[in-house]
Amino acid sequence: MSNIPIIRLLLVDDDRVDRLACRRSLAQDATHQYVIREAETGRQGLELARNERFDCIVLDHHLPDFSGVEFLAELVEENGELPIPVVMLTGTDSAQVAVEALKRGARDYLVKDAEQAFLRWLPAAVIRMLREQRIIQEKVAAEKRLREAEAQYRTLVEQIPAITYIASLETPGKLLYINPQIQQLGFPFEKWFDEPDGLLNRIHPDDRERVIEAYAKTCEQHVALRREYRLLTRDGRTRWFLDEGNVVCDEAGRPLFLQGVLVDITEDKETEQELEYYRRRLEDLVAQRTTQLEKQSEILKAANANLDRELYERRRVETALRQSEARFRLLLDSVGEGILGLDTEGACTFVNEAALDMLGYTREEFLGQNIAQKIYRDANQETRPAEAGAGYDFFSRRGHRSTHRLQRKDGSSFHAECSSYPVLVEGRLTGAVLLLRDATELQVLAQKLSYQASHDPLTGLVNRTELERRMARVLDGTRKDPSEHALCYLDLDQFKYVNDTCGHAAGDELLRSLSALLQSKLRHRDTLARLGGDEFALLLEHCSLDQAQSIAIELCEIVRNFHFTWEDKTFPIGVSIGVAALRNGDIASILSAADAACYMAKEKGRSRVHVSKPHDAGIAERRTQREWGARLTRAMDEDRFRLYYQPVSRLARATGRPHYEILLRLVEKDGSLIDPGAFMPVAERYHLVPAIDRWVLRKVVAHIAEKHRQTAPDSLPVYAVNLSIASLTEDHFIEFVRQLLTVHGAPAPALCFEIVESATLTHRHQARQSIQELKALGCLFTIKNFNSVIASFDHLNTWTVDFLKLDGSFIQNLAEEPIKQAVAEAINQAAHAMGIQTVGQCADSESILAVLQELGVDYAQGDAVKVPRPWEEMDIPMAIGQTKG
Repeated sequence: MSNIPIIRLLLVDDDRVDRLACRRSLAQDATHQYVIREAETGRQGLELARNERFDCIVLDHHLPDFSGVEFLAELVEENGELPIPVVMLTGTDSAQVAVEALKRGARDYLVKDAEQAFLRWLPAAVIRMLREQRIIQEKVAAEKRLREAEAQYRTLVEQIPAITYIASLETPGKLLYINPQIQQLGFPFEKWFDEPDGLLNRIHPDDRERVIEAYAKTCEQHVALRREYRLLTRDGRTRWFLDEGNVVCDEAGRPLFLQGVLVDITEDKETEQELEYYRRRLEDLVAQRTTQLEKQSEILKAANANLDRELYERRRVETALRQSEARFRLLLDSVGEGILGLDTEGACTFVNEAALDMLGYTREEFLGQNIAQKIYRDANQETRPAEAGAGYDFFSRRGHRSTHRLQRKDGSSFHAECSSYPVLVEGRLTGAVLLLRDATELQVLAQKLSYQASHDPLTGLVNRTELERRMARVLDGTRKDPSEHALCYLDLDQFKYVNDTCGHAAGDELLRSLSALLQSKLRHRDTLARLGGDEFALLLEHCSLDQAQSIAIELCEIVRNFHFTWEDKTFPIGVSIGVAALRNGDIASILSAADAACYMAKEKGRSRVHVSKPHDAGIAERRTQREWGARLTRAMDEDRFRLYYQPVSRLARATGRPHYEILLRLVEKDGSLIDPGAFMPVAERYHLVPAIDRWVLRKVVAHIAEKHRQTAPDSLPVYAVNLSIASLTEDHFIEFVRQLLTVHGAPAPALCFEIVESATLTHRHQARQSIQELKALGCLFTIKNFNSVIASFDHLNTWTVDFLKLDGSFIQNLAEEPIKQAVAEAINQAAHAMGIQTVGQCADSESILAVLQELGVDYAQGDAVKVPRPWEEMDIPMAIGQTKG
């Protein structure tokens, strides 16, 4: 456990269910250990993000105090960057929310879909985001190192005793850069950039015309510049300089600028002039001795003395030249890249220490050797090329850059980036300079990144991205080749049980073992991919739908015969497979069809195969339900639920507080209303009911707090809210209600929960405990749709509920059926005997109201009392005991 990387994660989501689901999803990632802090509101999340250190944030878009996009706007730093990488959770098809989140700096987003598939992708999204964050940080560090190296090289260049410069090609002489050594001419450093002609303004008048011609020729024809001329210092003195420059081009061969070096050769010139003076003087002396032999004895001695002095001066000049050459060699040896000088035959004339270290040779072993034969390997063979320089253009006038495999002295090889630059002297090719840069690490990194981007790290199978790429290739090929292809969607049937029983390590080993087993049974051209969790996909190329079905059945049998053993436990494993044909269409629809077929296989009993075919009623129903699930999720994100209310009227006998049932409607985008009967079954199937219950409770509790915070307890109205058994038995639901009442300061006796009686029978123990805890908070409780079964009375007698709603089947046609009246009367009397008030629902006529009153029922609810009305129209008069504020 100590070797597992730790990720500190902040989870900002007001929905406790979703937070718990996210925790479980992240806990399934065996490759990392998550330390998770939670926040229910955006403000809590911001305080935690600013006060504690987190590696990443998982942020829900829909928060009680502000949206996820507003959260990002407050979290962003002054430089416009988020200090912590963020994954945004949005509703299905909320593309605009996702786009806005990415604009605000979110690194990724996941869609809360109906099947909660986003939970399977959540660990991968967090890991991918942190990997991208690490790559970005490494890039920033690399850029910093590059700037530091550039500063070091600039410092090195500025320490060179020569004057280095960069000049414009459009305006000959216009300086773009010059090192500080130019100040030896006596002018301020900035002056040289203000002058349009730069150095040309300070050329001696006798040299100006020929130097300007040489500059123009170099700029126009890109020939090397080499000229000796005089420059005038600020105090009028003359200094001789050797100017050597070349036109620098980009990779496409386009000229960029003129780069050159000015070497002060004043002392060399003076020495040369002195030598010339002595040479002429010596010639004069020799002439005089020829004509005057008898007088040359003394003159000859003087000439010999002068000759000795001249030889001394010459040796002094040669020594200075050797020292200058040594300085340039030291400069080249200090460069980190390998540098080789070549003659026109490809033989090495110069090599620096970096190149010798890179290739493993000594300088004596390398100089004079043909480079192509010495270090280059053939592109297709692990041997050196047969001919010197074969395939390698070192002498192109535009230079040459490419990556090659180079041979070391010990026989090993490595990838290197090779750049060659021709050496031109007065337009004549005299050789080339070759730069070598070791590219081994870059090659390995590129290969590793390419593999990781297309493969699942746990099983080694291709991932969803690579599968979709291969599917796209196959679909593109069907336009030319009418071959049949198929896609199988595989879902393991016992994986969650293994994971829950033995832990994630066992689950991972099961996935690895089963992946290897399935891969060994497939054809070489088939593609088995892991989509996430325990879901796989199999792309069968050149395979008909019938053949694919046969292969899928065989795979089912193989998995059924595979028994996974972990420690002392053995688990039978099954797989459900959906098969779909790869025909013209988009990849998403094909995956959806195979997924739906896999779901139908599970519905029909698991460990079987279902083939997707046109007009498949089961798949169509599944697709409709998924669309409904997406619509409900989108409706919650867009706040398109509306509350209605219906009064529960007191009959003549009853006394008590005003009573209302809160009803829910879904508003379509065209403004039409949908009753709960149309969408709640789908919400139950996709586990959306707890989220809807919490949405209703937030609205109702906020309303109670606003209207009745100061109302006397005996005058409080009763707001009855329908509650699902899923919410009632959910972990932390009681704490949610407690915090909701506390935060809003709402009186709990105004809140009444209604739950269907049949649901309490199937979850008897959990429901009883939750009802007792809610009653302890002060809330009221109603059992609705109650029938007359004796067991139900025994069951009810053990609970402490406040209201009992008679099943609508008893109330409808109550006035015409005496038997129903007798049953309703019996239920009413039994409830009163237990101190429970009764409500007759579906009271849709005056005759039913009369019968209910005659039977002694306490309350009536139905169209005969009042039809449901929008929540906003509720007008409750201030009750006795309520203060005005």
